[in-house]
Amino acid sequence: MLLVVRLLPRPPRAAFGRGLGRFTFSVLRIRRAVTLDNLRHAFPEKSPRDRLELASQCYQHLGMVLLEYLALLTMTKAKLLEQIDEGCPPASNAIQEVLRENIGAVIMSSHVGNWEFLAAWLAVKGYPISFIAQRANNPHVHRLVLEMRTRMGMHMIDRSSMGLRHILRALREHRFVFLMPDQAAGRDALFVPFFGRAAATARGAAAFVMKTGVPIIICTLTRGAHGRFSLQTEVLRFERRPGDDEETTLREITARYTRALEARIRQHPEQWLWLHRRWKHPAPPMPTPAAPSLQMPI
Repeated sequence: MLLVVRLLPRPPRAAFGRGLGRFTFSVLRIRRAVTLDNLRHAFPEKSPRDRLELASQCYQHLGMVLLEYLALLTMTKAKLLEQIDEGCPPASNAIQEVLRENIGAVIMSSHVGNWEFLAAWLAVKGYPISFIAQRANNPHVHRLVLEMRTRMGMHMIDRSSMGLRHILRALREHRFVFLMPDQAAGRDALFVPFFGRAAATARGAAAFVMKTGVPIIICTLTRGAHGRFSLQTEVLRFERRPGDDEETTLREITARYTRALEARIRQHPEQWLWLHRRWKHPAPPMPTPAAPSLQMPI
């Protein structure tokens, strides 16, 4: 793959990535059943044929993302910036606005579009940001990923119990932290609606916001025409209401940013990671309300 990336210019490399995605979807069929089942629940109004086509487009997009990801190992920072359209007025104005307030923020994205290009762009632009990452199981892959992210200037925080303290410290020092909380969470998850189904969602992002009072900046980078990417941003601010307990506040923050991420994915459904088993954890049953008393008041 690295050889292909180094030898091919961008247009044929994109075509190779689409072909790789079609081959994976049609022949290897890796997680094809998971993808189609996710799309069936998310878009019940679509016909089976339309969902099949959407799934194929998703695999083609991910094939291109894989090669673009590897291209970051040799891509110059100037070349990266050339591929990103900030819009007019620039979408980065929202980030600059929060930066001027000197309060820190959680920059939150999703596995939609090209999230690695987005992270690299944020680092290249020089924002005071730390990236939360999980160590890859394969040490060779981990070394490769670390090399790419380091050369783009990313400051990494390992997602561990020690890492949580570093995240809170970064926010209290008025820095940004970059999170992508659209994956299935494990134990102690909050269940909030996502595409019409309760999805196990990590409570960490909401806890950081609640403890520090910082805003969330929803930030995504989606594929557009001619191999360029479009930047979208949105600032979410939160105020804790008197009388709300901690669990209620955490759930409301989590539900609100999840709605915002879902809206971005609905704009470009072919660019999200439908292969992921986002709903693999069933929601716990709701407690049965107590039966009303049949006694008459005295």
